[in-house]
Amino acid sequence: RKSQLPGQNNQNFAAADMPATTPTIMVMPSKSKSGKSEMDVVSDNPMSKAMMEAINGYLTQKHYEVKSLEGQTELDDVIKMQNDIANTDDDMSYLASLALGADVFVKFSGSAQSDNVVAEVSAYESSTGRLLGSQTAEVKNNGHVSQTNIRANVQSAARKAMPGLEQKILAYWKMDLAKGMQYKVVMNLKGDYTDSQIEDLQDMVVKKLKGNFNSVTVNVMTEKTIDLIVYVDPSKAGDSQEVYSQIRSLLKTDVETKKINITKKLILMDLR
Repeated sequence: RKSQLPGQNNQNFAAADMPATTPTIMVMPSKSKSGKSEMDVVSDNPMSKAMMEAINGYLTQKHYEVKSLEGQTELDDVIKMQNDIANTDDDMSYLASLALGADVFVKFSGSAQSDNVVAEVSAYESSTGRLLGSQTAEVKNNGHVSQTNIRANVQSAARKAMPGLEQKILAYWKMDLAKGMQYKVVMNLKGDYTDSQIEDLQDMVVKKLKGNFNSVTVNVMTEKTIDLIVYVDPSKAGDSQEVYSQIRSLLKTDVETKKINITKKLILMDLR
């Protein structure tokens, strides 16, 4: 039996419509109300762990590259850095996927009752945290409330929800590839500047980047930060280090740059 391409079993995604590459995906539980980390949620809740295993298994079987939260010791430092930059207590889970090189991250949650199990899965764009789509599925318990049965139904509900979510992910990915490879670039402004100098610097940076890359979208500009999404022609820059080198070359006659942290999708740098 031939292995299926991702989404091949969905009539809306014929093989001819499939993108040449598929996104790297990371899976994590929805943010805990108790403030627990994602890995603590999975470790402390057997049903959460079962759902995560089912989703990862579905994606792996479809030949997606799946990133794991486990064993990533540098992750907290990257997220803390970005939290400091953004000065926010918002859910910054998208930074986890960026730091680990995922293009898309999937969040899941579920509920188990005596008569049914419900699974909800949502996909987000890693570079901005933008919601790409959600899918919900339900599986009947038929009165069987043993932990073993509920665990099996939790996994079944998660697998049932994934094909619809996969279709939404691939629709986004195909559209996004047409713009180029996407990178999040966060620039910290170091040094003393007047308000006018900050605006001149911001204008210069955006103008030079827009003149060199396929597209540039500004997320946030503050007196200390320039936060951008840069779409890059992969034939001109194959990875984030090459993108950083191009940015450095573009800006070096106007400002000193310093590399802080670079992952597959995220570039953190200082401007001075």
